[in-house]
Amino acid sequence: MPRTWKEWTTRELAILDRDYPAGVPAREIAQRVGHSERAVRSRAELRGLKHPAHSSAQAVRNFEVERGQRLADIAREYRDHRLSRTTLAHDIGIELKTLRRFLPDDLWKSWPRMTIGRIDEARHRRKAA
Repeated sequence: MPRTWKEWTTRELAILDRDYPAGVPAREIAQRVGHSERAVRSRAELRGLKHPAHSSAQAVRNFEVERGQRLADIAREYRDHRLSRTTLAHDIGIELKTLRRFLPDDLWKSWPRMTIGRIDEARHRRKAA
């Protein structure tokens, strides 16, 4: 079965530019634009696009845009509401150790430590929700 190369239209490129960094799976983009999944990944790489599943920085940027605030401000809200750093990392879609790189040192250290009492309170809140 011979392979044929299909040129990308400006409309297809606009969809790729919008959806790939937003985290839409390459398979779904491929169906929308009529190219193979491999072609979508190749073209995204050529255009310098990063998928959030492969880029923590892109995942953080998307989270900031979604929430309309800088990450440090969002992190202060989580801390003030006694939500853990792990919860914040999970909501962004990154690992806890990766979150550490994106937060200022003073903010990271200001988070309350999870004592047995705080762990029990968190469990109670999760069951109530």
